[in-house]
Amino acid sequence: MKKPLTIKDIAELANVSIATVSRVLNNNSWVADKTRARVEKVIQEQQFSPNLLARGMISKKTQTLAIVVSDISNPYFVMLVAQIENESLRAGYKVTLYDTQSANKSSSQGEIIPEENIFNSITDSQIDGVIILGGNIDYNNVPESYSHELKKLCAAIPVIVVGRQLADVDYSCVERDQSGCVALATNHLISKGYKSIGFIGGSKSVYITRQRIDSFKNTLQQANIVVNNNHIVLNNFYLQHGYEAVDKLFSQNKKLPEAIVAINDHVAKGAIRALKDRNISVPEDIAIVSCEYFPGSEYFIPRITTVNHHNELIGKTVMQVLMTLLKDTTESVVPEKIQLSLIPGESC
Repeated sequence: MKKPLTIKDIAELANVSIATVSRVLNNNSWVADKTRARVEKVIQEQQFSPNLLARGMISKKTQTLAIVVSDISNPYFVMLVAQIENESLRAGYKVTLYDTQSANKSSSQGEIIPEENIFNSITDSQIDGVIILGGNIDYNNVPESYSHELKKLCAAIPVIVVGRQLADVDYSCVERDQSGCVALATNHLISKGYKSIGFIGGSKSVYITRQRIDSFKNTLQQANIVVNNNHIVLNNFYLQHGYEAVDKLFSQNKKLPEAIVAINDHVAKGAIRALKDRNISVPEDIAIVSCEYFPGSEYFIPRITTVNHHNELIGKTVMQVLMTLLKDTTESVVPEKIQLSLIPGESC
């Protein structure tokens, strides 16, 4: 079998240095036109195609991005990862996915693998850029060890976070409108005449819940509607938590609110199931809206009135910012604010 050609072989055939071949392969402008033409002629004649790893050894680039996601089973992350991966492939990059929720589960030896260890692994893996979706960065109180390792990662590799900006860490950031989505959903209920409105889902330890609850209360107060804290249940983000939230509303209230804002479509679906099990109909007896759309909700009965955050635009924005960072220029990109939109359904 004929041995595959190497960059060194191309350099010898073209009578140039290995560094010159590297510059040609990486479209470096510091190559004379005649020399470039000679190298490209040899490359074409020999049908030479260097693999990504070989090029990476020379250019220090591997055309590989890392996506660090806190829970790949969450529909929000599934949508966003798929969009980012599509944009990455179009830009010529492959993607390595790190699921930190899986990493934080006990291993077969019973050891807990800290999320920060993933950052060390990325630094050692010749990754060109990192996209962080959720994880410890979403908590109200970010662990010091996490901040320390994140700083080290940001010093070594371009990093972009879909979420908030930590004051003491230098990275690029694409923020979603966590307040606007709740205001949009709540005002929709108010416009339909509802006065007694509750809120379910989310976690007290996560910053987006705090932002959404603050927006919920402010929106009610601006409409001169009294906030009833017994109508607020913060438990978590998944189907079962919507169901459990309704149970808790029943246990701590003589009367349910007229309408409920759910933190996302999963929680809304769980709540509707719990109400159905108690022979309470949506929207005839109680209205429900969600402040975050998940694919498939339009096929649920009833169709959920929800808010679209347009993850396809978030994914494109993330890649635009990251591609600018990878150019290693002084150019800066300020992401445009992505507009939310209400999806009218049948649940209110």
